Amino acid sequence: MPHPYYALPLRFDDVLQQKPHPTCSLPQSIAQHLYLMLTTHFAESRYDETFGCSLWEDDFANQSTSRWKEDIRQSIETTILEREKRLTQVRVRVDLTDEEMQLGRVSHRVKRRLTIWIDGLLTRTNERFSFQRSLFLAPLSTE
Repeated sequence: MPHPYYALPLRFDDVLQQKPHPTCSLPQSIAQHLYLMLTTHFAESRYDETFGCSLWEDDFANQSTSRWKEDIRQSIETTILEREKRLTQVRVRVDLTDEEMQLGRVSHRVKRRLTIWIDGLLTRTNERFSFQRSLFLAPLSTE
């Protein structure tokens, strides 16, 4: 069966030239959408200012409290429940750890790593779905 979902990034130049656009499976499409939600701050999309999650707003906040982790978890879960209707029984977990990074031969830096796990069921097939990503904080960056 062909994959009916477009893969990211969208390549409008190919579409305008009537070339086939890369596609992906349903789980891959959902994973791409979740990642886009996590890495988008509110008001970044001019078509929908409510798309995204509060992670960007709280990037430099005091991250050491369990309240901060719970606020982020709730923001992510709320966004998924509102925006990703292809998932049901969504469960979000977050964990915050410190990771030492080497910047050069002698220079080290400790960065905060936020790991996010999202589990649920595919609405269409009732199959299990799992997603996990880690982001570095202050400033927000991907691995």
